[in-house]
Amino acid sequence: MESKLRSLFHDPEYYTKSFDCFAALSAKFSELANWGETVFGEAVVDKIKITLGDNEELRVLGVGSGSGEMDVQMLTKLLRRFPLINNRVVEPAMDQLVKYKALAQSKANDLHGVTCDWRQQTIAQYEKAGDSKKFHFISSIHSIYYVGDVDRCMMYLYDRLEPGGVLLVITYSDDSGWWRFRNHFPSFQDSLVTFTNSSLIRGSLERRGIPCTLYHQRSRFEITQCFDEASEEGALLVDFLTHVIKLKETAPAQLYKEVIEYLGSDHCSEKSGDDVLFNNYWDAVVVCKPVD
Repeated sequence: MESKLRSLFHDPEYYTKSFDCFAALSAKFSELANWGETVFGEAVVDKIKITLGDNEELRVLGVGSGSGEMDVQMLTKLLRRFPLINNRVVEPAMDQLVKYKALAQSKANDLHGVTCDWRQQTIAQYEKAGDSKKFHFISSIHSIYYVGDVDRCMMYLYDRLEPGGVLLVITYSDDSGWWRFRNHFPSFQDSLVTFTNSSLIRGSLERRGIPCTLYHQRSRFEITQCFDEASEEGALLVDFLTHVIKLKETAPAQLYKEVIEYLGSDHCSEKSGDDVLFNNYWDAVVVCKPVD
């Protein structure tokens, strides 16, 4: 990363602040919820080839589940087929776990039959702890960027699947504004983040002969406020898009100008009248582990 520029991951409080701005402006959770409502059943639930006894739980692992909005959506779908679920959550940020627990409590009626096992850990820390438990469904929703060695992590998660289980990884598409920005400004990458896309995820699987199914999701959101220097929301959004703390205040003026111009260019965005819409395409990669 450019000297004097600090990654969001060196300030968890500021990360959360900028992420919340992004989530609100991009309708992140409503888009994921819509996918969960319309596609998840066919793409995941119907593909789980598991036979459970009357009192046996479906074992679920959420990797980097954040504040739990997508997880809760998926759990309610899974409950329609599997009435008992043990949901293990691996999430390193305590403030996110607090939000997830509060959400689960508020949705207690919808989550009847679900027991939660909370782990404040990164997936690397969880792996190092040596728990050998296997799962029928594993999800990583926009969290694979923070695992370090993506290839190794994918194989670890696949190994943690029971035969007949399903792994779901949601990540940026190859043609998304996110990916193009990262390629154009590689020096912005931080040792704590490994930006990847669905093509790299699929390549990791294919090299090992593991088939997968891709579900492509077209998505855009307005970033017009990023170009208003008086907009606090715009500044926070720029910081999240670049993953840099207070980019405008810390970057050289020429670099900041290049960043803003690139975000607004047709590499990342498109114009709709006076609005600038960021290309937020993402993919869901679904892996079904064969039954022995």
